[in-house]
Amino acid sequence: MKPPGNKSSGKVVRVNPRFPESTAKRLKEASAIRGQSVAAFVLEVVSREAERVLEEEKYWTMSVEASEKIQRLLINPPSINAAAKKAAKDLAAHVRIRS
Repeated sequence: MKPPGNKSSGKVVRVNPRFPESTAKRLKEASAIRGQSVAAFVLEVVSREAERVLEEEKYWTMSVEASEKIQRLLINPPSINAAAKKAAKDLAAHVRIRS
């Protein structure tokens, strides 16, 4: 089974973390429950967490200024101009309403 988050077929490198004994014991127990080696379990969990962190930073982080600008636009939206009308018309051409 291919590890999750390993989307490239690039070179495999060794990462050799050191864990406190209590953490190593918990990793062994958890990997046994999943029927995985400790290495496979750690790779799965770390890959998933790394992806979550990267996604969070990519999609959910914005500056205070950007957040305030969005709030101002929601409170006081700009008037609808010709460009907005054209954009809505163009979008409507690609939308199908299902019953």
